[in-house]
Amino acid sequence: MLRILTVFLLLCVPVLQSCQRETASKPLVVSTIKPVQALVYAVAGGDQGAIALHQLLPDGASPHHYALKPSDRRLLEQASAVFYVGEGLENFLSKSLSNLAPDTQRVALAQAQGIQHLHARRKAETAHDDGHETHKDGEDWHVWLNPVNAIAMTHQIAQTLSEIDPPNRELYQRNAALLVQQINATDERIKAQLAAVKTRPYLAFHDAWQHFDTHYELKFAGAVTLDVSRLPGARHVQDIRNLITERQAVCLFQEPQFPPALVKTLAEGTDLRIGELDPLGMKIPLNADTYPALLQSAADSFTQCLSQ
Repeated sequence: MLRILTVFLLLCVPVLQSCQRETASKPLVVSTIKPVQALVYAVAGGDQGAIALHQLLPDGASPHHYALKPSDRRLLEQASAVFYVGEGLENFLSKSLSNLAPDTQRVALAQAQGIQHLHARRKAETAHDDGHETHKDGEDWHVWLNPVNAIAMTHQIAQTLSEIDPPNRELYQRNAALLVQQINATDERIKAQLAAVKTRPYLAFHDAWQHFDTHYELKFAGAVTLDVSRLPGARHVQDIRNLITERQAVCLFQEPQFPPALVKTLAEGTDLRIGELDPLGMKIPLNADTYPALLQSAADSFTQCLSQ
């Protein structure tokens, strides 16, 4: 029995070592948030491609508040490329990016050629400071929610992956072309879908959707930010209800982290509908279709909440 086990180990250990070397030899590419990872995943060919892919932030983690762990820093140090939106969104990255090796590709996708930039909108007068980003530089950093921007980001990703892994350049270009085709088809479908509801005003707790609602000509009525840890006072509730009436809002979109009791308090006694939007696509499985699915999910939420 001992002899059989010895022979088995002699045969298997080289195979395991070979697998480990193969995994280690793959260039590592790190993406910060899921929408970026979705684009990179589709262009790179997924987990079975020639590049090892890693999403830095867990699904649902806010890039506005994230703090790097030591394991995150070690991962960044091993990366051949780091894809992120921009330091106005992922400001926790600044120091770590500056400490990376000179040959590490640092790709701020908000600077890709063809990106449509927007200034941040002013928040509603009733807003409280809830710790969300303040857009001190005047930029709205949720650029991935415009499909035109996603296409520009896709081209930049394909170019960077081709530089990291030249033998597979044609594959990355082909995958990028396929993804662009999917995004364009989804975009046309959503334009037709939202045409019937684009004049109906909506409010949001977090104004993350300007790039989406501008592209699809939806009617944004204002952002109402709240402290999610406690219910608003009576005066604040009345201020928000006045805002709802004044701007004739049909729907208020919450985010997954807002407690139902808080949302119910605001909507009570009004005809306001409550919807949910997630700009990070937390509940969408990661695959080659994730980004188009994120757009379609948002369009379905708008349609459902704004429809007659």
